[in-house]
Amino acid sequence: MSGNSGRRLRREVGWFGAFSMGFGDVGADIFIALGVTALYAGGGVFLAFLITAIGYVAVSLSYAELAPTYPYAGGSYVYALRAWNTLASFIAGWAIILDYVLCTALFATAASGYFKYVFTGLEGLKLAIGPVSISSLALIAAAIVLLLIVVNYVGIKYSAGLLVGIVSVGIAVQALIIAVGFLTAFDPSRFLSQLSELGNKRVLDEVGYIPWISVEANNFLYALTIAMASYIGVESIAQAAEEVRRPYRWIPRAAMLCAVSVPTFVLLFSALGLGVTGWPVLADSIENPVAALVSRFPVLGQELALLVALTALVMSTASSNTGLIGISRLAASMGRLGLLPYWLYAIHPRFRTPTRTIVIFGLIALLLVLPGDIPLLASLYNFGASLGYIILLLCLLKLRNSEPHVYRPWRMRPNIRLRIGGREYEAPVLALAGLVVIGAIFTLFMLLHPLGRVLGVLWMLAGLAGYYLYRRLVAKAPVVSREERAAVVPAGYRMSLTVLVRPYEDPETVVQSLKHYFDRRFSLKLLSIIDPELEPEYERAARDAEASLRRVSETLLSSGYDVSFEVRVGKLEQLVELEASRGDSDFIVLLVKRFLKGAIEKVSLADERFRSVLSRHPAKAILIRKVGPEE
Repeated sequence: MSGNSGRRLRREVGWFGAFSMGFGDVGADIFIALGVTALYAGGGVFLAFLITAIGYVAVSLSYAELAPTYPYAGGSYVYALRAWNTLASFIAGWAIILDYVLCTALFATAASGYFKYVFTGLEGLKLAIGPVSISSLALIAAAIVLLLIVVNYVGIKYSAGLLVGIVSVGIAVQALIIAVGFLTAFDPSRFLSQLSELGNKRVLDEVGYIPWISVEANNFLYALTIAMASYIGVESIAQAAEEVRRPYRWIPRAAMLCAVSVPTFVLLFSALGLGVTGWPVLADSIENPVAALVSRFPVLGQELALLVALTALVMSTASSNTGLIGISRLAASMGRLGLLPYWLYAIHPRFRTPTRTIVIFGLIALLLVLPGDIPLLASLYNFGASLGYIILLLCLLKLRNSEPHVYRPWRMRPNIRLRIGGREYEAPVLALAGLVVIGAIFTLFMLLHPLGRVLGVLWMLAGLAGYYLYRRLVAKAPVVSREERAAVVPAGYRMSLTVLVRPYEDPETVVQSLKHYFDRRFSLKLLSIIDPELEPEYERAARDAEASLRRVSETLLSSGYDVSFEVRVGKLEQLVELEASRGDSDFIVLLVKRFLKGAIEKVSLADERFRSVLSRHPAKAILIRKVGPEE
């Protein structure tokens, strides 16, 4: 993807900075979602979080595979462009834009509520503009959004540094709360006794009940859509893919850490809530469920309650900040490819940040916080993310099979192979499970959220109408196009190598040499040739060579390499010539002890014959010096 006027985003974010973007956008969710989920799920709150965790882990690991493979800011919209076309890409991007705008506004408002809890004197603060009165909650939230706009405007370095500090403190405090709670207040019998109470028995106004199932079942299903809110935000890692150093290594690490740490904290908090207070207390404390939980600790309860409020303030600010990071880079990236006006893709010459998108979407988030209506913001939070995640998982499945030769620094496992219509497809088991879970949650959202489905559909229809008009009238481009997908170039392609391994070569030397020179993007075919003219006992030599190659292959396979091996018996020159000329491999590799004036070391008749054949294919020959015991 080409930049505007040659300017590019800086690569200055390390692995913990990338992790902080993912965790920072998710870590605060439990401070809001725990009480609301308990209100609907009842004693099934732990089960609700456990079921939705499957979807979150699948999404996190999908980003771990796709983001370093296609390391561009944009996430699922970029993958949809590569997998299909501009229309699919816009749908994915527009859904995630909705999610990010709401994330910025919702968590700035949540942070404002905790700010008021800590500084109680601000309760009466308000601003009257004619007949309109803006509450203290909205004013503080607006101030937080303005601060984040400024921080992000001057550069991702400062924003990422801020996130690292916030997330570090937040993780430490959450770990302290969990440790103290389980050691001093957790009652296993209370926890177990509530697990069977699936769903609140009360009829709640905001739920669009399905008439043929019970109230409890309706409420529990509604709770699943709310519980998903605890896991939204890991896509922030992919949005900053162009700013992460060594993305092929750090992005998978950051995403996998999120896949482990976030569900762990969420499940521990929900279990602690059931085992300390019971779900009715959590449901009655929607605005501050974790503080209510901690206040019941017999040791340090009241002291920790204030610490919880401060932590929630910090983590909510982090979530709001990562939402703004994501939306600004996503919109800029879409502008770069003509899905939104190109004017949006403007990199500041000094700060090297997409300043126009930061200001525009930051101000939209600021306007959304002014009513101070948390339920309205929360009702739409899951819609965009769930739709975007479904597209993400479909992209993973599509690209796995349409671009098998693209190098993937990390691959989701285990996989199954399906034969459909005479063709074989590979699919990660977890991706399929995640698609089922998130698809079901999105369906439940459309069934059970009357206001959410109306506003969500209106957002998508308005975006599609604007996209159609822009592409036809302004960009003069097709509404559905595959040409732009050429801009999403994979970071690397898999290459096929045939490695000529001499009979009786030391297996450890072969392994160390290949691992030294080639990473896992190379598919290795180990080939030993037994020439009866050179090996009178060629049958025995073939068996020994096969055993040696099997040992080398097993060692490399255990390190994640794609390896096969073969032993052939015949005239050496003819078999090497056949391998070099038929085109199955990109290169032919030969291990040598040292180089003598650019030629292969002449130590045997076999090596002389290797040299004779490879000299006729200089563009395909790779000579590598041995590494290991023999040297």
